[in-house]
Amino acid sequence: MAPYGAKTDTLLPVMTLAFLFSLLTITLAVPVKREKRNYDPEEIYYMNGDIRCLRCPPGNMVLRPCTIEDTESTCAPCLPGHTFSEHLTGMSSCLPCTVCRADEEEVSPCTITKNAKCQCKKGTYCPPGAPCEVCQKCTTRCPPDLVIQTPCNSTSDAQCGPPETAIDTTAIIVPVVLVILTILVAVVIWFCRKKCSGNAGSRLIPKILTVSFKRDETPTGDTETPFLQVPKLHFKENITENEKNEVIAKTFNIFVDQVPNGEFQKFVRELGLNDNEIERAKDDNKGTYDKNYAMLQLLHQDKKFDVNIWLKNLCDIKKKKVAQDIADKLITDGLFERTT
Repeated sequence: MAPYGAKTDTLLPVMTLAFLFSLLTITLAVPVKREKRNYDPEEIYYMNGDIRCLRCPPGNMVLRPCTIEDTESTCAPCLPGHTFSEHLTGMSSCLPCTVCRADEEEVSPCTITKNAKCQCKKGTYCPPGAPCEVCQKCTTRCPPDLVIQTPCNSTSDAQCGPPETAIDTTAIIVPVVLVILTILVAVVIWFCRKKCSGNAGSRLIPKILTVSFKRDETPTGDTETPFLQVPKLHFKENITENEKNEVIAKTFNIFVDQVPNGEFQKFVRELGLNDNEIERAKDDNKGTYDKNYAMLQLLHQDKKFDVNIWLKNLCDIKKKKVAQDIADKLITDGLFERTT
């Protein structure tokens, strides 16, 4: 016969396990307290065969359906960090939590009522509205003469554009000086009226006003803007087909360099490129320069490139100075000749 102490050691673990199992069963069987919310009647019920049961609240699953019409089911909570249910549910299991990929980071963890949220790690991105199978690397360098204007984030690549020009201080200084001069003239006139006597004061005032008006005068010719004239161009005489293709490729490079990045999609849309073609060029290429170049190649698929139409299009979108600079460079580089 075993000693008294040995029997106690054997029975204690068995009794403890039995107690915990009974406690867990009672806990799961107790109906979950429902959040007081005004749900649509069609949302709070589900069918268990021919019996209509109340759904379990968010963060739970149905452990046992009801057996009496329009009564509560027996609910059990989801497993924290592993499963969740975001809405009222009639399902017998919770949904599995999302596990972030190796190239993603977790923004918010999974709870029993909310799925985990993931985003691309720093230095990578996925465009919104598209399936994100792999995060893409951000653009870190812009084409020549362009700078990063909008940095890359988890949902969009960096955006390149021309550097911001310095503020024209003349436009600020000149009005300020004129205001100061006007105040000084007014002070002098007031002082003369108070201190100057008789005719001497009256003779001084017209002289001061004359000087003031002369300073306010500005030559009208100084404010005129020189007229910009974009020349008509044509290929050189006796150019071969291969030479023409080489000229077109170099022309594409000049347009990509000169047309501001913020206006580039508007430019190609006006030439006939649709949104699907623009998105295809952006998805198939990395870097703003390569994407814009690919858009020009799509425009040239029908072999109907006409540099004069492209230059006119720039003028139509109020980029006449850009069109003139491009035309001048095409002539200077010997790619085209001016039409007389």
